[in-house]
Amino acid sequence: MVTIRMISKRRDLKKFVRFPTKLYENNPNYIPPMEMDEYKMTTKRNAHYKECDQAYFLAEEDGKVVGRIACVVLHPYNEKNNSKYARFTRFDVVDDEQTAHLLLKTAEEWAREQGMEYIHGPLGYDDMEREGLMTYGFENKGSFFTSYNAPYYQKYIESYGYVPDAKWVEWRFKFPLKMDSRVERVAKIVENRYGFHEKHFKNVDEIIKLHGDDFFDLVDESFEDLYGTIPFNKELRKQVISSFRLILDQKYICLVFNREDKLIGFGLSWPSLADAMQKTHGRALPFGFIKWIKALKNPNAVELGIQAVKKEYRKLGVTGFIIKKLLDRLNAIPTLEYADTGVQLETNTGAITSLEMFERELIRRKTCYIKKLN
Repeated sequence: MVTIRMISKRRDLKKFVRFPTKLYENNPNYIPPMEMDEYKMTTKRNAHYKECDQAYFLAEEDGKVVGRIACVVLHPYNEKNNSKYARFTRFDVVDDEQTAHLLLKTAEEWAREQGMEYIHGPLGYDDMEREGLMTYGFENKGSFFTSYNAPYYQKYIESYGYVPDAKWVEWRFKFPLKMDSRVERVAKIVENRYGFHEKHFKNVDEIIKLHGDDFFDLVDESFEDLYGTIPFNKELRKQVISSFRLILDQKYICLVFNREDKLIGFGLSWPSLADAMQKTHGRALPFGFIKWIKALKNPNAVELGIQAVKKEYRKLGVTGFIIKKLLDRLNAIPTLEYADTGVQLETNTGAITSLEMFERELIRRKTCYIKKLN
């Protein structure tokens, strides 16, 4: 018999964090998350801890973990949207419909107890987390920054009354990359007509010192209308910098300024840690950290993560300019085989249109589901 229980003790949190890595241990396309970041999300060290209600649940059968789910009420999101939404996250389960439904039922009951009217997910605490349920591309190797799940998840979620509420796509660029002739023309027009230009710095620390706040202000402005997002408060900004500091290198970053040297857009990418995460099961100790560093120095793939452009400049070719600058540099790195994008909303036509000038392949689709709570 499968039982569900809410957890809080350290030994249970360990089971919670490690369950999906064990579930997918024989799946060559699953990429474990960084374990130390997952533990941070479940403790007071989480920047969202003071502004959310949360609960973590394990499904067990005969003493063995067979599923997990977390449920979160993110108050800044509800205040921003004048809503009563809970979100579920960290949903993983063995191939059993009854267990999947029991986990979802538990999350819904908890959400109703908090006075919520809807529940949606999978969604993390913020837009820097893995989000969405994969519905296409299971044969493709996952990336370090985005989620992966088995095909049966979709069937079990939909059979329990959930319907799609948002959809994302992910793309892959293979190196050496061939670019459309329009790319070069757009880049020159942007530079010559509008005076947009890229600036370079000594290192990432200098970028953070000089433009860290500008970066997050731009993210808040650019992501304001996107699905599921919330503003980045002071604590969250520190947490994101801490989480990403290990993998950031200025040669994978493009910062674009206007004639007045004001930051108007950026593109952030990083060497993929996918292979290293598989080898170390996402654990830093005892030798994981060393393998991560080696992977960062000689990557075979890169992930095109966050892009943001100020609203008044979005139709002036800045996004194409950023991608062109980044891909030019990445094309010159001999070890790189491909680059994967992060999730892009299907309704974000501006971002998707800017990629049409590049040879690419659709590799994954993701969906966020929603259900009204009776």
